[in-house]
Amino acid sequence: MAKTAILIGNGIFDSSIKDYRNYVDEFIDFANRNRMDRVIVSGGHTDTNSMHSEASSLNNYMKPRLDKRIKLVTEEKSITASQSIKYIKPILRLKPHDDVTVFCDSAIAVKVMWFVMHYWFSMSKKEIEGDALNFISAHYSRRNGIDDMGKWISVTGVLYKNVEVHPYIIKPSLPSAIAQQLISIIDIASIYNPALYKDFISATKQRYGLKK
Repeated sequence: MAKTAILIGNGIFDSSIKDYRNYVDEFIDFANRNRMDRVIVSGGHTDTNSMHSEASSLNNYMKPRLDKRIKLVTEEKSITASQSIKYIKPILRLKPHDDVTVFCDSAIAVKVMWFVMHYWFSMSKKEIEGDALNFISAHYSRRNGIDDMGKWISVTGVLYKNVEVHPYIIKPSLPSAIAQQLISIIDIASIYNPALYKDFISATKQRYGLKK
């Protein structure tokens, strides 16, 4: 059995951004405390002002802080959450008895598990929709303000078989929270529609100022 912890990047890492640093520090503590065999850090080139990918900027901070016996692997091609999970799959090579924990922003935890079920477990859209609706009805029935976003899911997490999505609360601004929810709708829909996927990736590159 292999124990793997995965960190989904949240932009180019900057240790002066307290929420981001705390998110990464919690991940490092989790990996060291639970004696992970390896960690995978995911995030591509999303900032034209930086020579680093999200993953490489995180690697520079994490490497001296991780237990030396833990193997650190980077995934540097992804620019969306769905791509992170898709491109991690051949690196992870998930087996039934492996133990995998995926750290991400609480605002995207449910869709990250959606992508896990789609890419790693080859589940149908109908199967995933049923599980998602059951989860939402059980845990997302209360009305929360922007300051409470993600608190419910940070307690429950999202679990399917041997994979747990471990959310971390990074408080967004209201415009950012709204944008994230809208992006999530398109991100999920695009994995079932090649033309939409192409347009979504093109729009994402344009938002980051990247070459199409």
